[in-house]
Amino acid sequence: MTIKDLENKENLFKHTTLRSKSIAQYFFIAKTRQDLIDIFKLSLKEKLGFLILGGGSNVAVLSDYIKGIVVKNLYIDKKIIKQSNEEVLYQISSGYPTNKLVIETINEGFEGIEYHLGLPGSIGGAVYMNSKWTNPLDYIGDHLEKACLLTKTGTTKEVSKEYFNFAYDYSILQDTKEILLEAVFKFKKTEKSILLSRSNEALDYRKKTQPTGVFTSGCFFRNITDQEKMNKNLSTNSAGYLIDKSGLKGQRIGGFVVSSDHANFIINEGTGKPSDLVKLLKLIKDKVKQKFDIDLKEEVVLIN
Repeated sequence: MTIKDLENKENLFKHTTLRSKSIAQYFFIAKTRQDLIDIFKLSLKEKLGFLILGGGSNVAVLSDYIKGIVVKNLYIDKKIIKQSNEEVLYQISSGYPTNKLVIETINEGFEGIEYHLGLPGSIGGAVYMNSKWTNPLDYIGDHLEKACLLTKTGTTKEVSKEYFNFAYDYSILQDTKEILLEAVFKFKKTEKSILLSRSNEALDYRKKTQPTGVFTSGCFFRNITDQEKMNKNLSTNSAGYLIDKSGLKGQRIGGFVVSSDHANFIINEGTGKPSDLVKLLKLIKDKVKQKFDIDLKEEVVLIN
């Protein structure tokens, strides 16, 4: 593989759920494990920046032009590697769509990620961010057993769950910049009807409380810590509450607007430019800081 094999100046509009209008210097679609390894090694050889996108959710592009190689991860594969009467070990590739996996495990009677029905993105992104459901509290990382990673030098290594240091909206991958190739999850065997009930409950809640059918990257900012909540004598940890009470619902800059349904969602109405988003983010953070003396931190990954 050489630079000549890559697409030039690909518009990322259709590759992110926020529909960012940004141009990638080089673009490549990885469909296999080896594709991911080869394209990463090429980036090292050519000394180019490297950005990997799965479903393109939970990211926000803040620049009109992305230097280096942007990779669309379509490595989609899964297999059962061990099972008993009570549980199963399932190996899932990093490009596997999270919602597709949720639906399939529900139909197979495998308990573990049913509350994540309706979530966009891929398994790679879900592990990277330690995707969660809050009632009951359930993290993707809770069900991971081990994984195979591509290191910063282009080698592969197998790691255990403990390696990830999972926490709220966090895994060690955010610091090491290693790339997930495959993850192995442990699921319990359960009645399909029970899983369907749980998943539909979660999906119904999302539909009632979050904007649907719009261009968004999901919840944009992290909820505040319990310590911040206590220090400011607040009734909730919700970042959406802080944004709402700062008078920002419906606030618009260019083609980007703060959702009137849930203030922690930023919507691209289709014409939003990266520069518009930068200005809106600054406004939101400044207003919340002014009213509550709290510094909001992004939950989404910012790409410059």
